[in-house]
Amino acid sequence: MSSKFEHSVSYPFSVSALWSLISTEQYWRDLVQATNAGHGSIESFALDGDQVTVVSKQGVGAENLPSVVTAVRPGDLEIPRTSVFRLAGEQITGSMEAAVSGAPAKIHGDIVISGDPAVARYSGQADVSIPFVGGKIEKAIIEQVGLLLDAERDASVEFRQG
Repeated sequence: MSSKFEHSVSYPFSVSALWSLISTEQYWRDLVQATNAGHGSIESFALDGDQVTVVSKQGVGAENLPSVVTAVRPGDLEIPRTSVFRLAGEQITGSMEAAVSGAPAKIHGDIVISGDPAVARYSGQADVSIPFVGGKIEKAIIEQVGLLLDAERDASVEFRQG
């Protein structure tokens, strides 16, 4: 089973201004604190020329999960996530992948950020290999990812304006 997703967010500043944020480790630490306090952490950050690789651990409390998820996987969820971004001229491209620890659920996708003001476009798929309820869980994952991407965008705008 697999469900495709597309999501986009826009920023009130340029790609280069966004790159100046995402290419610093402190940004990622602040972002996790702003969007996943108490459940998240940065496991590693690497800046290698025009490439940033961030490995984080995020979490979702059981109280925030749909019943279809908690019926299959009770308790809080721990979600290791890897994001890679590459600056290429006037554009940032990248990828993201995440999985739910202890469950057959993962999500992966591509990122393209371009324009002035910058627009980030995400596309990918969620895969949950659980018979009968996998599709419902994939939809819940995609919904949560959309909320997270929106929250990360909002925090990024606040950081830039703050």
